[in-house]
Amino acid sequence: NPLMNRAQKAVLFNALLFPGWGQIYLKNYGKGLLIIAGMTVGILSILWGLLRQTVVILKTVPLAKGTFGLGAILQLAVKSFRGMNHSYFLLLCILLIILWLLSIIDAYVAGRKMNPPTTPSDPESVSPPA
Repeated sequence: NPLMNRAQKAVLFNALLFPGWGQIYLKNYGKGLLIIAGMTVGILSILWGLLRQTVVILKTVPLAKGTFGLGAILQLAVKSFRGMNHSYFLLLCILLIILWLLSIIDAYVAGRKMNPPTTPSDPESVSPPA
């Protein structure tokens, strides 16, 4: 028995690398690319919202010359997040988590179909008597 079967590897790829990679590993390229695209669009939407809010803040209160340090960047990031539409942000986060969980479940089910478990009660896995 290998240490990990295909289902476990696919779930691990989805959980640790990026949702959709488990499907790619299982050669479900279309589904994998669709999940990766959905996750990417969601993440980019969140970043775009933060960037727009940052631009609004910088237009109203520009950074003073010589204050462009890590502290100023962190303060700007916090202000940008506070100014975001939180229901939009929360909705996107919930959708991303749901997509991530569904991709893990899908990869596990697809991996199990490719390598079904064998048990001693399974007639195909028992050797015929000699």
